[in-house]
Amino acid sequence: MKTFSILYFFIGTIIVSPVMANFQTAQDTLHPEKSLYETITHIRKQNDFLNVKLNTRMAFHSAISEGDREQSAFRMDYLRLEVTGNVTERIYYKWMQHLNRSNKPNSLDNMPSSIDCLGVGFHITPTLSAFAGKQYADFGGFEYDADPAEVYSYSDIGDYITCFLVGINLSWWFTPTQEIRFQITDARSDKAEENDEIQPEGYKTAKTPLGYTINWNGNFLDERLTTRCSFSLFHEGRKQNIYFLALAAAWEQENFNMYIDGLYSVEEIDKLGILSEISGNAEQPYRATHSDYFSLVSRLNYRIFPKLNIFVKGSYETVSARSGTNLPEQGKYRTSYGYQGGIEYFPMKENLRFYLLYRGRQIDYTDRAMTFGMKNEHPQYLSLGLLYKIPIY
Repeated sequence: MKTFSILYFFIGTIIVSPVMANFQTAQDTLHPEKSLYETITHIRKQNDFLNVKLNTRMAFHSAISEGDREQSAFRMDYLRLEVTGNVTERIYYKWMQHLNRSNKPNSLDNMPSSIDCLGVGFHITPTLSAFAGKQYADFGGFEYDADPAEVYSYSDIGDYITCFLVGINLSWWFTPTQEIRFQITDARSDKAEENDEIQPEGYKTAKTPLGYTINWNGNFLDERLTTRCSFSLFHEGRKQNIYFLALAAAWEQENFNMYIDGLYSVEEIDKLGILSEISGNAEQPYRATHSDYFSLVSRLNYRIFPKLNIFVKGSYETVSARSGTNLPEQGKYRTSYGYQGGIEYFPMKENLRFYLLYRGRQIDYTDRAMTFGMKNEHPQYLSLGLLYKIPIY
C-alpha cells in the first residue's frame, strides 16, 4: 500500500511540476543568496571569514523487492555541518563534519570518522595552492567528485572506497583550463591489525602506510568537455600495494549533461573488501589477496523545465581474484548491474530540491562464489525525499 501511495504521488508530481516549474513567485521566502543570519537580522555579511552551511538529505525509503531485509522508513541519509572561510587572501580553512556518525577517533590518524574534512589551505601563487589536514582523496571520477549528498546511491567502488584521509596535497593550474594535483595521505584511517578478518599468511603491516595520488583535471571546448583522471598507489603491507586508476569524462550543454567513469583497482591485499566479504562466509573468515575490481558508471541529466530535472544512472561492476590469490580459485566472483531513474524539482535554486527515485541492483555471483554460500540478490527501492543545503551564516 505504501508503494502505491508513492506511485500516486509520482504521477501527481509529473502532472503538477511543469506548472510549478514555470511559476515565478514575486519574492522567495528565503532568498538563496542570503544566509539565515542575514535574513533574520537584515545585516549583510561584510567579509568571507566565516561561512556556515548545513547539508541535509532526508527521504522515505520503501523496499519493493521480495525478501528485502530493510524496513520502509523515514531516514536522515545525510547531515553534515560545513564551515569554511578565508583568513587572509592567501590562507583559508575547511571543516566538514557529519552530525549523525561516530565521533570515536580512528586508531591511526586519531580523527573521528564523522569528520570528512578539517585543515588549512594556502594560495601560494595565483596558480599554485596547497592543503594540509583531513581531505578528499584526489581520486578521479565524477560520481566520486560530486557532493555526497547529491549521490542518492553509489556504485560498489564508490560505496566501499575510503574517501577521506589525512595528508597534504598540491594543486597547480599549469594552463587556465588544465590542473595537476599531487597528494600524499595515510593509506587508511585505522591500523590494519584491528581488522576483524584473519590476515593472510606472511602479511606484515607497512611501516609507512602511505598513499600517493596524481590527478589531472581538464576543461575543453569552452568547458563543454571536462575530465577527471587519476592514478594512485597505496602501500598497504610491506610487500602489498594497491594500484587504482580512474578515467572519467563529462559533457555539458544547455539543458543536458552526462558523465562516464571508468575505474580499475588492482589490490595485492584486498583493500575495498568486497572479495573478502565473500570469503568471509567461510568457517574461518580471512582477508583475500590479489583482488581485482572494475567499475563503469554513467549518469545523464535533462532539464525538461528550468526547475525540473529528470535523470537516469547505471553501473556495471565486477569483482575478481587474480593469479596468486589465497582463495581456492582465481577468476570472477561477482557481477553487479546498478540502475536508477528519477525526477528532481528545484523550487528556488540549486541548494533545495525535492526528488523521487527508483533504484535497483542486480548482483550475480559465480559458482565459485556460491561455494562460500553466496546467493544472487536483486534489491529495489522507491525513495521520496528532499535535499537542502541550508545557508546558516
